[in-house]
Amino acid sequence: MLLKKQTVWLLTMLSLIIVLSVYYITTPEQSPTDLAAQDEDKKESAEETNGKSVVTEVDSDEMFTELRMKIQDKRSELQAKYNEVLASTSVSAEVQSQALSQLEELQELGMKEDTLETLIKSMGYEDVLVNTMDSEVQIIVRADEELSKSEANAIMRKAQEQLGDKHVAVQFQVAKK
Repeated sequence: MLLKKQTVWLLTMLSLIIVLSVYYITTPEQSPTDLAAQDEDKKESAEETNGKSVVTEVDSDEMFTELRMKIQDKRSELQAKYNEVLASTSVSAEVQSQALSQLEELQELGMKEDTLETLIKSMGYEDVLVNTMDSEVQIIVRADEELSKSEANAIMRKAQEQLGDKHVAVQFQVAKK
């Protein structure tokens, strides 16, 4: 049992190191004066609001990378928490079973997100980020130009096919040329 604890701990620490390494490698260096300019770049304007969707324009390239890293960090924290419960000998088998099912659910959700990102990219978009960690599905699409309402609806239909009937918010980010 001690070997399993050590293995889980080692894998958790290695995954954390990898996530942090990727974050620091992909994060550009910033000076204090750049932060003021970034705040101006992150202007958002609502395009459509109805019961199911919100389409928003986002003008910041760094936001895409930041959000991806936040999602990965949040997911890594949850995985570490579930792995800690699984490795613990002081919790009941029922709690460990719940932690295992939540861990499997988290991994399945990650695979569904990856599949949806690939499907949306195959529709001709430069890059896509899907976040299902909160109460709604948040999809950010990087495109050459603003999305039309029909394109946003097509993306929402793909999301509902893959993830079920959830509230979907689609944002687009205009790619800088």
